[in-house]
Amino acid sequence: MRTEIEGASTAFTWRSITLFLLTIGVLAVCLLMLRPFLPAIVGAIVLATVTNRPYNWLLEKIKHPTSAASIATFTVTLSIILPTLFLAQVIGQYAMSAANMLQDGTLQRGVSEFLDRYPQVASSLRHSSELFTLSQAAEKVAEFLTTHFVAVLGNSVAALTQTVIMLFFLFFLYRDKRFALQFLDKLLPLPRSETQRIVLRIDETIRATFLGNFVVAAIQGLFAGVVFLVLGVTDAAVLGVLVAVTAIIPYLGAYVVWLPIAIYLGLTEHWIKMAILLAVGTLVISALDNFLYPIFVGAQLRQHPISVLLSLLGGIWLFGVSGLILGPVLFSIAETLLTIWNRRVAEAALANREAG
Repeated sequence: MRTEIEGASTAFTWRSITLFLLTIGVLAVCLLMLRPFLPAIVGAIVLATVTNRPYNWLLEKIKHPTSAASIATFTVTLSIILPTLFLAQVIGQYAMSAANMLQDGTLQRGVSEFLDRYPQVASSLRHSSELFTLSQAAEKVAEFLTTHFVAVLGNSVAALTQTVIMLFFLFFLYRDKRFALQFLDKLLPLPRSETQRIVLRIDETIRATFLGNFVVAAIQGLFAGVVFLVLGVTDAAVLGVLVAVTAIIPYLGAYVVWLPIAIYLGLTEHWIKMAILLAVGTLVISALDNFLYPIFVGAQLRQHPISVLLSLLGGIWLFGVSGLILGPVLFSIAETLLTIWNRRVAEAALANREAG
């Protein structure tokens, strides 16, 4: 009898292990299938979370989920998606112009004429870097711009596809949010209270990360626009908006806008303005996000600034642009799961002491 029980227990263990491994394998394949659409899915979840309150208000007025979801998706397209695509086009044209200037030699000729008028500067540059010439620098910069920006512009069809998928997914998130939450509640092997805690934590993290990114970028853009205006730079307001947009995009940053302006000021012999913009751009404009983002987001997420910073950098490294949201979200989920685990261990220990 004992042998039969042990055999049944062993068979149950192996069946459980097999089921566990099979489940992990199928989930891994599903994640690989969804990976190409990760930016669209993350974007839809972020938009649905941030606009949840306006959508709930609209749903109360209309009382028809499909109509409310359609109106909300159309409103998001007009107010967020189209302006974003327009700004992306402006930035792309700006990058293409810079790349063309480097490739056709316009910038090199301007710098050469400038150095001819100021031989002392040319002599200093030659002594400071004998192995790195102006033409080499121009070639490297042009190669970078061509590789990154032109490639992005060439993938406009892929970007359009991601946008369409994002809006399609957003519509169903609006309309079927309640069913999605119920499905998640049944799917996770956790009590409803713990599932709701994780969902609430994800919601708080997405809101804090998304709004924190935009608040910090807006402050950078506003400050840069004021600096451009004080220095007499043309189209200071437009350039300030470009600073805000590039500050949000990973691997770019605000320096993509203010550094070429500083170089142009130097080439046009506005030495003091160039020095001011270089100093302010390096020490303030491009450094603001390093100080403000952990403060704004870390306070709302109730996490240490270093944890927020590492989650951002690690998320961007692993997921690309989507990592801006996924990194902090995964850190928050991990923190919540560890809290749940510690609470269960403490409750089990207390129960054992009471039983003993």
